[in-house]
Formats: sequence, structure tokens, C-alpha cells
Amino acid sequence: RKENKLSGLTLKTKAKLLNDTFASGSLYAGLLTKMALDTAGSEVYSELVAASYKRMPISFSITSSNEISNNASVKFPEAREDWGQIIGVGIFDSLSGGNLVSYAIFDVRDVVIIHSLMQYEVAKDFYVAGFRM
Repeated sequence: RKENKLSGLTLKTKAKLLNDTFASGSLYAGLLTKMALDTAGSEVYSELVAASYKRMPISFSITSSNEISNNASVKFPEAREDWGQIIGVGIFDSLSGGNLVSYAIFDVRDVVIIHSLMQYEVAKDFYVAGFRM
């Protein structure tokens, strides 16, 4: 049996999957405080819990490539208490509860400690999801 040296999803299919996941519905950015993998390889995460915190809507532009990114900045509410260490951003399919769709864990040097009266912002084009070519 001969092996196929080239295999994978076409660019059009990659774009469709990204658009269907990110650009076609309501998504919300949330701040993550922990992320790990369990023994089965499933993600185990903790989202920030604070009285003044809530997930914020995030939107993505339609793509025709193998990458998609947020098309506007996302500002979280001003912290009314210390929020502590934020290690990443999660994309959820609901304003509360729901499912974690995707996540980006910060590089260690980018971890943020949010103190009272600070406001955290995810910049435009910060959150990029995609497929390797």
C-alpha cells in the first residue's frame, strides 16, 4: 500500500470550520486563573470569580484563510477588588456557564496580576485561532 505524503484539510474547509466556530455566533471572552490537562487529555480550567467580574462579548471577522482573530478590543469591567493572577483568556459559548470553546494561555512573562480599580483589555487581533498549514 502506497502512503499519501500530502493529506489534510483544504484551506476552504479550514476557513469554514473557523467561521462556523468563531464568526457565526455569540461568543464571550473570560479570564482564566488555572489551566491543566487531566489524565485523559481533557482541559481542566478555572475562570476568575469576583463580584465585579463578568465575561464580555468577543467577535471575530469572517476569514478565508487558516486563521481567524478578534476584530475589536474587549474591555472587562473595572476590578472593584483584587482579581489576582490571570494566566490566559478563554472563549466561551455562553455569558455564564456554557462551554469553553477555545483558550490562549499567556507566556509566563505575560501573566497579569489585576489589582482593584484596574481594567483589563484584550487588544484587537490579540486572540488568534487557526490551523497549521
